[in-house]
Amino acid sequence: MAEFHPCHGSLVFLSNENRSARRRSSAAEFNNGLIFSKNPLRDNELFEVRLDRKIGNWSGSWAIGVTTGDPSVMEIPSSSTGLKNGSWIMSGMSILKDGSSFVEEYAQQDLDELKEGDRVGVERKARGNLHFFVNGVDLGVAATNIPQNVFAVVDLYGRCVEISIYKPYNRLPGK
Repeated sequence: MAEFHPCHGSLVFLSNENRSARRRSSAAEFNNGLIFSKNPLRDNELFEVRLDRKIGNWSGSWAIGVTTGDPSVMEIPSSSTGLKNGSWIMSGMSILKDGSSFVEEYAQQDLDELKEGDRVGVERKARGNLHFFVNGVDLGVAATNIPQNVFAVVDLYGRCVEISIYKPYNRLPGK
């Protein structure tokens, strides 16, 4: 079962056996909400989270992606734009590489416009392609030549206050 890494941004509070995350002081602070997957992603593993709570105080919202940095040994920056040395992040409608714009208007869907209950996901394919998902829909190749052993990263930024790891209900065969 997927869970969040115990090393995270200074304002993050984990609950639900490290499968839910909330940014403390969300009305007063808009950053310091980085969260990572507990383990590096396996090839073709979709890491998906659901937006549980959003507020109207700030502009901007959550971001999601991958980083080569190991959360247990890195100095965790205040936001995903501070991740360097191997990070690919979807923010708004764009892809950032090491904190700088890499692909403009990657998606027709703006992450900042998503509502409570919506989901975003990231997956590194076996051939090194990086894909992002919104509500289960694959948005296509965002980047190529992504190294193995990347951690998923989610930024509880701005309006995004609380998320949970999403695992779809799997029906038993023949039911």
